[in-house]
Amino acid sequence: MDSTPIRVYLAGYIQGSVIEECKSWRKKIRDHYMNWKGKGYPIIWFDPLNGEEKVSDDGLKSNVPANAIVHRDYQCVIKSDIIVVNTDTFGQNRPLTGTMFELAWGWEHHKPIIMITKEEYYRKHPFCLNAVSNFVSSVDELLEQKIINFYFKGWNNAIY
Repeated sequence: MDSTPIRVYLAGYIQGSVIEECKSWRKKIRDHYMNWKGKGYPIIWFDPLNGEEKVSDDGLKSNVPANAIVHRDYQCVIKSDIIVVNTDTFGQNRPLTGTMFELAWGWEHHKPIIMITKEEYYRKHPFCLNAVSNFVSSVDELLEQKIINFYFKGWNNAIY
């Protein structure tokens, strides 16, 4: 029996000066599941870095109007089954404002949220404790614990 695809949104820091770091964690997760046991999982990835927009070094400007980015990302969160939130800012000081909006939109729509963070602040914050389904410290931990697999299998064909 075929499995129903799930949709996963990859929320996290985006800034031109560290754009490769912003892309690499997303790519690592996507590649892992695209190559799962030679077949891949049927996952539709909503990734804000899929687009053609150019992001400024401060992460606050793009060649796409700001409202268009916000509206696109909101729709991606709403259409997703799972939200993965990465709090790593790759050594930059700008806050995760957009990512926190995406976390709130996911919570508002009762989406399972997986947070990748090493920061105790997020792990202990009452809002995160209420909104986040799973906390992990790294992308590797997310993949090792098979958290996305857990949700996928729960929503698809149960095997006993």
